[in-house]
Amino acid sequence: MHSSSPDYLKEGDFFILYHPEGNFLLFYSPGKKFHTHLGEVVFSEKISYGDPVVSSKGETFYILHPNMVDLSMKVKRKTTIIYPKEAGLILLELGVRCGAVVGEVGTGSGALTLILASVVGKEGKVYTFERRKEFLENARENLKRYGDFPWVEWVERDVEVEGFGITGLDALFLDVPEPWKLVPHAFEALKGGRTLGSLSPNLEQVKLTHEAMKKEGFTRLRVYEVLQREIMVRPEGTRPRERGILHTGYLLFGEKTNKKEPL
Repeated sequence: MHSSSPDYLKEGDFFILYHPEGNFLLFYSPGKKFHTHLGEVVFSEKISYGDPVVSSKGETFYILHPNMVDLSMKVKRKTTIIYPKEAGLILLELGVRCGAVVGEVGTGSGALTLILASVVGKEGKVYTFERRKEFLENARENLKRYGDFPWVEWVERDVEVEGFGITGLDALFLDVPEPWKLVPHAFEALKGGRTLGSLSPNLEQVKLTHEAMKKEGFTRLRVYEVLQREIMVRPEGTRPRERGILHTGYLLFGEKTNKKEPL
């Protein structure tokens, strides 16, 4: 049976300080004070996930365990990031699982890197390729904030020019301005029957990548747009929030076929 004893926070643990009017991703330090427009909150020496805390203005906050949406959305950004609404579909379409060896091109701020690393775990491997050193270093620091991920290999490399330099990937994702130029290299890096995915902000980019994948020998090509809109549930009525994370890009997926005579 699982223990129901309090899940006490340790020094340096991340948590969400939640109030209906806002939530904050913080790290725990006994006696630490945090100032908000709803009053000052002091964190005691013994506090566990799920506990209520009251601010100096009498407002009740809750100590919650952060999920992957919280962590990935709070990375320090030097570029745009893969949003959670796309990340979930990317994981499913690529077949990312514990122990998988996966690659991504366009590390950016490391949001997808964090998600991939968390899913494959120490039994797996994540190769993340980025040609700009400053982006790679920022992403590395973002992951360090959340833990130790020695199974992530940070590769400063222009894949379009140099290729991947590795083969046998279980899955591969491209988040670059011109993904169609990387398709031949991606074909060589992937295992047969495995999935290549890409994200592009406009349909012309999708068309060019689609054509390149078809020409190279990828099959079962499919394109998606993922829209997300929050629903507000209130006593006076339930309705969609006026603003939401709507269009952020188009996702393209396809599987590698082996270039040999049919059996």
